[in-house]
Amino acid sequence: MRGLVLISIVAVGTFTAGCERQEPVETIAPPAVVPPTTAPAGDPVATATTPTAGQPARPPWRPSDDPKKATFLGLEADKPATWIEHPPQGSMRLANFTVPGRDGAEAAHIVVFYFGPTEGGSIDANIDRWQMQFEPDADNDLVEPSIETFEADTMAVTLVEFAGSWKKMGATWYTPDQLFMTAIVDTPRGNLFIRFAGQTATVEANRADFVRMIRGLRKADVR
Repeated sequence: MRGLVLISIVAVGTFTAGCERQEPVETIAPPAVVPPTTAPAGDPVATATTPTAGQPARPPWRPSDDPKKATFLGLEADKPATWIEHPPQGSMRLANFTVPGRDGAEAAHIVVFYFGPTEGGSIDANIDRWQMQFEPDADNDLVEPSIETFEADTMAVTLVEFAGSWKKMGATWYTPDQLFMTAIVDTPRGNLFIRFAGQTATVEANRADFVRMIRGLRKADVR
């Protein structure tokens, strides 16, 4: 059984199993020709199905009015103004942000995924799938995640972290020196997945701001 590092524990809501259709994967070029500042290639957090009749329509995307705030799915959180917001790339994404690197480090990316009120898969299923995206060590042991649970404005949050060589969805190679953090937020509209991933130096330098943003998520009914 995979070992998990539990930092703190709170009650987590019930999560349903994922369905079978995945978000279309964008074409990924070889590493040598991918500019480090481009938006991330498609990497669905989990499987999903087309929304059924009666489900609320996804609100249209618009940039946040304040560059120091992130807003999506009726939630709001504070963020650094240097995190650049972009239109979502894909029907299952609510927001994209580019996080600039420092001292020559590559940019990292924050992507907000939402699959619907009941889709997205269980926490364990997602952790198992993310674990398989990381290169095993010399003994063929899988990379173990760090897991922290807490609440943000009464919403249960599970923050999962992996470090190592990461094979992104659709890629045929492992990208070394990657730090992968994903917050699974049990919102009033269903599970929301907020992923922050990229070169370790960039993610590590912005870790505190990302965790602060997740812990500061609040229900605002903004969009």
